[in-house]
Amino acid sequence: MKSEKFAVKNTAGMFDLLKGITMFAIIVWHTSALFPSNFVYQTSREINSVSQIVPIVVLTLYSIFEHALMPSLFFISGYGFRKNSFKKNLSKQFKSLMIPYIITAFLTAGLLLCTHFYLYRNFKDSFKESLSQLGGSMLGLPVTTTYGGIKFYFCGPCWFVIALFVGMIIFNALLAFFDNIKLFIAVLLVTTFGWLISQITTTPWCFSQGCISVFFIYLGYYTKKHKLFVEGIDIKKKVVYVILVFIPYVVMRSLGYFDSMTDSMYPLGMITIALNGLFALCFIYAFLLLNRFNGIISSSIRSVGRYSIYIVCIHTIDMMGFPLYHFAGKFEDTSLTIIVFSLIRVAVVCGICFLYIKTKDFVLSKAADKKISDNNS
Repeated sequence: MKSEKFAVKNTAGMFDLLKGITMFAIIVWHTSALFPSNFVYQTSREINSVSQIVPIVVLTLYSIFEHALMPSLFFISGYGFRKNSFKKNLSKQFKSLMIPYIITAFLTAGLLLCTHFYLYRNFKDSFKESLSQLGGSMLGLPVTTTYGGIKFYFCGPCWFVIALFVGMIIFNALLAFFDNIKLFIAVLLVTTFGWLISQITTTPWCFSQGCISVFFIYLGYYTKKHKLFVEGIDIKKKVVYVILVFIPYVVMRSLGYFDSMTDSMYPLGMITIALNGLFALCFIYAFLLLNRFNGIISSSIRSVGRYSIYIVCIHTIDMMGFPLYHFAGKFEDTSLTIIVFSLIRVAVVCGICFLYIKTKDFVLSKAADKKISDNNS
């Protein structure tokens, strides 16, 4: 009997698998960066000439995967976006993004104060470090910056939360005035503006990153509106897409043009941003095809992806408030050490996340039961 062909469907959790894998990847990459023997560092050192094909291919594949992740997360947010009034959209984004961010900022500063004092036994210096972290978070700085001789630490992985907040507010505003080709032009202008100011200075509240994210959000919105995932694209358009997007993207990566949205690094300017966004469409579609698989592992990954914002916030507290580098330096720098540290970190972050979710659900359930009891009495 011939098996039924798998078809992509619009469902509430269609992107959870990709988001879950992204959360794992972010934590593992931030952990491996604590060790000089990490994959990227070692592979980069091995590339001394074009003749060394294997290191080039490996690093290119790694780069493709890494650089497609953040645009994909913005893209996914745009896919489920619905136009609202400015006030309603602002309230919605503030509750879902900024409240978790603000709580994260204070918890991070508090943990840093405790851990720094525990390690160095100097309350004055610990307090200064904590204030620098809190100040950087309140300013929403994507990188550590000095203002007036005072150092403010960057806000960690939560830069994504602020950039998404800014991007969603701007995109909703554009939808109120433009549509079709005019909307596309407006999005390009905002994105270009974001790129230009990123080359001049570090913008508070990740404003330049937020402006650039508008392009990725628009791509997600456009894809949903035109049903590109569920209805598919004909073979001729796929060939054109590969020629215009996939091949240039792979060539760019293989030549070592690595970029970083966090650090405002875009080697080819708007071309880099455009290729990242357009490739994200292909990247996400590939992961949607994996939704045909259901099992304990995939279900667990989807569960993590479902609470990705909480994972980002908890990982920020862990990364910026707990000096893991202090302990990592005490262990032998080997691949096994990196794997063990990564697994422990993933387990701790995910464990705290699910404990928080269970506690939150329990408290809300008890509050609802009490309210019903009071109304019946």
